[in-house]
Amino acid sequence: MAFLHNFSINALSTGLVFSLGLLNQTLLANALGSAGYGRLALWTNAALIAALVLGEWIRRGSTYVVGREQAAARARDNALLYALVLICATALLAWAGRTALVGVLGKELLRYWPLWALLTACVVLQRCGQAILLGQDRVRAYALVPVVFITMYAAANALQWQAGRLQIVNALCAFAAAAALGALVAFALLRDGETFQWGDRALLGRTWVVGRRGMVSVVLVFLLLKSDLFFIQHFLGDAAVGMYRVAVNFADMMQRLPDVAGAVLLAKVVRDQDTGRLSLRVARAVLAFSIVTALALWFLGSWLIGLFFPTYEAAYAPLVWMLPGLVCMGVGSIFNTKLAGMGYPIVTLWAPGLAFVVNALLNAYLIPREGLRGAALATSLSYALWALCVARVYLRGESLGWRDVMGLRQTGRRRVKIL
Repeated sequence: MAFLHNFSINALSTGLVFSLGLLNQTLLANALGSAGYGRLALWTNAALIAALVLGEWIRRGSTYVVGREQAAARARDNALLYALVLICATALLAWAGRTALVGVLGKELLRYWPLWALLTACVVLQRCGQAILLGQDRVRAYALVPVVFITMYAAANALQWQAGRLQIVNALCAFAAAAALGALVAFALLRDGETFQWGDRALLGRTWVVGRRGMVSVVLVFLLLKSDLFFIQHFLGDAAVGMYRVAVNFADMMQRLPDVAGAVLLAKVVRDQDTGRLSLRVARAVLAFSIVTALALWFLGSWLIGLFFPTYEAAYAPLVWMLPGLVCMGVGSIFNTKLAGMGYPIVTLWAPGLAFVVNALLNAYLIPREGLRGAALATSLSYALWALCVARVYLRGESLGWRDVMGLRQTGRRRVKIL
């Protein structure tokens, strides 16, 4: 019952975030045009990749140590201190590497690299605050933060559009301000009366031990999910990125339930509360949802794209090619969450790494020949490969088979070895 209660709260929050996000993306896509929208997607995804590389270890590690050790106040102080260091570090890195980044993100970055660095640091701080709340199993507070973020982001963009000032740089400023507000809300919710301390080095060390594996795993998964945008920009240009990004907006719909269920499940796993094969039951529900949603997008996707993005009709074809891989990705993400909560066994590193390499090779081969359809096919195949690898290890560790996932037989006894 506790899982269902937390799931319902997170699902409501995620539905609101998705709805506001879709309206926000509709506004941005129609106001900026396909080339400008594609450029914005590249900039924001580059900032998210930097945030993952620099900050995901403390986010993932904080959830684990807070859940295991009940050390929320010390983890909060560590995160705040790290964020201060990170603001300086990202600014320095962005300045030092600005010439290399220009080749991918455009010449405008020479003028706005401090904004890009600040955006990266704000994203890290917001995600760290959410991670600590999740480690405490405070799902209601955890779910509030992204609602604050998307409300601020969408409202700022709407106001700028109404004033005739909605441009790429202004949209990035709105993104950074929304992330900063989200971080402020998250850490305000973490106030518990304990005085601030200048970090806990021992706890930070334990956070690093767990979080470094989580960082590598999440960075590889994110590259698997988003690297196709950079291949498309290289081979086809910014306008094609904008067209493909519209397809991704609707593909994200299929990832919402797995993300919601995974967040709630992770809070249970790190606190040793995954009883009665909860993860398997969640995976079955996610599989059913993914199949139904894929069929709905197959039949209604063209109409939905025409409704929200009337000048992006060509996005329907890549969306259809993504759907099989997205069904696999949904189930695989639940199994991956279960393994992550157990301390990130090695499969959480090699599986996304293998899938990312395959994805890169397929993108390099298929995009010049098939265009956006080739990018979507490469994405779908690599998603399926990742999900298959993770699911195989999970099922073998739990003494289960594929028929158990489909609900076709009773589950067997649990085996504890995870490779």
